[in-house]
Amino acid sequence: MLVPIALVLDSAKRGVVPIDFLAYQRAAEAIANGQRPYATAEESREIFRSFNRLESELQAAQARGEGQAFLREFAAQPQQPGPYVYPPTLALWINQFNLDGVVFTGVIMASVLGFVLIWFRATGAHAGWLLLVIGSWDLLATIWGGNVELVLLFATLAAARLLWDHRVIWATPLIAFVVLIKPFYALFFVAFLLLRAVQPRSAERENPRTLMAAGGILLLLLAAELYRWGLDLWAEALTFYLNAGDAMWTALPLAEQSPLSVWNRTPLQGLINLGLASFPTQVAALGLWGLFLGVSLWLARRASLNFPLAFGLALTLLYWGRPAGYGFNYLELVVAIVVWPSLVRWQRLAVLVVMAGIMGSRWWAFAGTLRGENLSFLTMQTAAWPWETWLVLPFFWLLLLWAMTHSRGSDQDSAGGREAQVALRASAVTQ
Repeated sequence: MLVPIALVLDSAKRGVVPIDFLAYQRAAEAIANGQRPYATAEESREIFRSFNRLESELQAAQARGEGQAFLREFAAQPQQPGPYVYPPTLALWINQFNLDGVVFTGVIMASVLGFVLIWFRATGAHAGWLLLVIGSWDLLATIWGGNVELVLLFATLAAARLLWDHRVIWATPLIAFVVLIKPFYALFFVAFLLLRAVQPRSAERENPRTLMAAGGILLLLLAAELYRWGLDLWAEALTFYLNAGDAMWTALPLAEQSPLSVWNRTPLQGLINLGLASFPTQVAALGLWGLFLGVSLWLARRASLNFPLAFGLALTLLYWGRPAGYGFNYLELVVAIVVWPSLVRWQRLAVLVVMAGIMGSRWWAFAGTLRGENLSFLTMQTAAWPWETWLVLPFFWLLLLWAMTHSRGSDQDSAGGREAQVALRASAVTQ
């Protein structure tokens, strides 16, 4: 996990900034200079077209046996990040704390450490499961790119832990932080709170006054941040989001959406790849999320969820419902640890083999890009057959449902993790 830090430090010496952070930084500089942080719809589409042209040029160079030389030439050119697509909050905080690429990468690494510490403490999992962190190309690519995603996942896990422990007030600032940067993370908290609410342990339900106070604090924090934006930024953000459909790569003809249509592993993108129109696709994707959530809640009414299982289900549903997602960060780690106690030996072996194959396929995609063969980079799936979307994600969800229906009803949050630790040490399917 130290490799991305070394790469970022080496790149910083050459004036190269992590590519995702560069988009945040440019938006922050635009705000500081009194300019709008958002590109116009046509400017955004042109950036996405440039990625498609890059892929076509690489394929042509590879056909001539010059793929690697083309990539080296491209790497020497000025960086071109994607357009800034977040609310102004992230850019404002980068300005406020004067963050650069190296410091931001340090924040991301600290968030990874925080996520691992909270998760392993909640589950009592064996340290051997860290191999699913160290060996994850999704995680390494996210760190390398300087993406805020891992910071949000850490804050989400911390907030979920506080919610599960009935510390709703303390969780509220973390929830506000997350949804102010990526509003669609509200899907996670809706699913998590509903899974908590349908549990049969009525004695543990939250005090209505506490819930009202937490809701009031959340609204106050959101309103205060919107006020901090100022009228101009508020108007620009509102205009951007009202017209976001025209500014994304999904507004381009299907043939021009690659490689983003390949990297994006959400069901929304999978439906778009089938050629469906934009609005019906959004409705269908949200409907699928609602269907998966409904099935999860129906089964959860008859089960006794512990915290790891509830978090795993909500995280999987987040990946199912979000509009864009270039990786399934932490999903293999979370699912494997949660389902391990409910599996017999041959099932454990099968799950480990499948997960190793999935994670290995992503490294193979990266290797193909390094060889100058293609821009797969993150995944071996294709736009024509997005198998990670339609096979891997439902497979993980079904594994969690299996664990739910085969749970032993323990009220101890870490009981499943301790059982997993004992099983991992005792099983022949160990490291």
